[in-house]
Amino acid sequence: MNQILTNNHQQIIGLGNPSSKFCFNLPNVPIVGELGYDVAEIVDINGNHWRKIFVIIAKLCDDSDNWQQFRDQRLVNEVYLNFTTQLGNASKIEYLCGKNHAESFELGHRKWCNIDEEYQVKSAKNANEQLLLLTPYLDYRQFPNALITKVKNFIETA
Repeated sequence: MNQILTNNHQQIIGLGNPSSKFCFNLPNVPIVGELGYDVAEIVDINGNHWRKIFVIIAKLCDDSDNWQQFRDQRLVNEVYLNFTTQLGNASKIEYLCGKNHAESFELGHRKWCNIDEEYQVKSAKNANEQLLLLTPYLDYRQFPNALITKVKNFIETA
């Protein structure tokens, strides 16, 4: 369900279906064009920065070996991008992207498990068995392929 969610001031607060399996909480809202939540158009308008974000999201979410196809054909329907500081309740896996951004959420007292100490990736489950992941911002330098693999392997066993 490809949709743009806005608040009372018509500011974008989310892209996609809030009930998607995956939710990525991001600090930066892209400029959205006439097509709405369309990966190619968002990349055309916002540049290489958003291309990198979508590549990392696709690599984290795709369960096959074809993340490019996931990015181009399925991402907008299977991933929710949240730009507020409120955790969603519907997603099974929720990523809090970027240390500074994660600090703006009220996470309460949770038992966090270290996934990777070098990149400071941590996980916790809430009462609904939703998996929360504190991760670096979605940039190749902060979230390299080796870390993507490590996080995906952790999720498979969690």
